[in-house]
Amino acid sequence: MAEIFQKPVKVKNLIALDVSKARALEDPLRIRILDFLIQKPMSIEDLAKELKERGIEKAPTTIRHHIEILKKAGLIELTRLKEARGGMLKYYASNTKILNYKIPEDFDDRLKTSIEKAREEVKHLLAKLLQEHGEEIKAVAEDLKPCPYCSTQHFIEYVLIQILNRALVEALQEHRYPALEGM
Repeated sequence: MAEIFQKPVKVKNLIALDVSKARALEDPLRIRILDFLIQKPMSIEDLAKELKERGIEKAPTTIRHHIEILKKAGLIELTRLKEARGGMLKYYASNTKILNYKIPEDFDDRLKTSIEKAREEVKHLLAKLLQEHGEEIKAVAEDLKPCPYCSTQHFIEYVLIQILNRALVEALQEHRYPALEGM
């Protein structure tokens, strides 16, 4: 049999999610709810109103169901309780920001120099993290449970990705970048 096509595939993306987060993100409505809740804390009623304004009518019980899934996955948190009409009004906020864009096909070519520079700096940072905090990182990695879908485990890689992810989020929140203003 003659080979017609062969192409090596290079890993370009890392998606580091635990199974509960991956399942929580399966539903487009939950992603939309996360997007609302990253902007401001909202109640079930607020979410129902916001969804209705966008042409999506959902009963409060349905929204509550989605909120519970997001909460159990650790993607949102209860942020406020308020007395209202003989009961409690709960407000939720997202601790997770979903960036969902299609990268241009020429992304790697256009940003090759930036990617290479960042890669070298990240390699040095990873080496330094492992040198200075390797025992702590290894201890956390050993506490992780195997993923039911994977045949190999990359626990230390996962812990490093989570460290870098949190550091990147905090850096972006703490520092204002003039190039990002108005975007």
